[in-house]
Amino acid sequence: MKFRTHYLIHPKFQLAFSGLLVLIAFICAVLVGIVIYQLIYSNTLLFVKYNLHTDPDFLALLAKERKVVLVAWAGSFLSVALLLFIAGIFLSHKMAGPIYAFNRELQKLQKGDLTAHLELRKRDEFKELKVPFNHWVESLQKMTEQDIEKISPLIKDIASLISQMMQQKCEEKDIGEMRTLLNQLNTLVRQKEKQLTR
Repeated sequence: MKFRTHYLIHPKFQLAFSGLLVLIAFICAVLVGIVIYQLIYSNTLLFVKYNLHTDPDFLALLAKERKVVLVAWAGSFLSVALLLFIAGIFLSHKMAGPIYAFNRELQKLQKGDLTAHLELRKRDEFKELKVPFNHWVESLQKMTEQDIEKISPLIKDIASLISQMMQQKCEEKDIGEMRTLLNQLNTLVRQKEKQLTR
């Protein structure tokens, strides 16, 4: 089983994904904060109603309570935001990794390298792309092999024809044109063989 060593493969995407999770956590924290504030405000009104708000011990207890609630709220938000950010990096990695691998193999094909082969890890997303992509590359390889098989007899025939033309002492210009054609076909075959063996 292969493990990735770099978790920020597509930083822009992965950081945006993690940032979105943190934004969701922030919105939830704000909503929870509003509820907590309303509860504290309602309790304060209740204490004012029963004239408890003038007692110094009560005021100290109320200030301590507010501080504890605020610290607990901020601490829990920061903890959840950090956990969601890290989780976002790992979760988005399962998407960014396959996209990176897919782009890498497509670039090989773009350069004429038909040895491209998409490999994904067990927990990666987009596994449904792997089989069609690899079948497509295999079909390109087979088409290239068929092209080589079709060109090879032509090369032999042209080489034989050049030999006959030389024996019959044909014009050098005609023989030269045939040699140029032969060289072009040989170059084409070498290029196609190179595409299959990079």
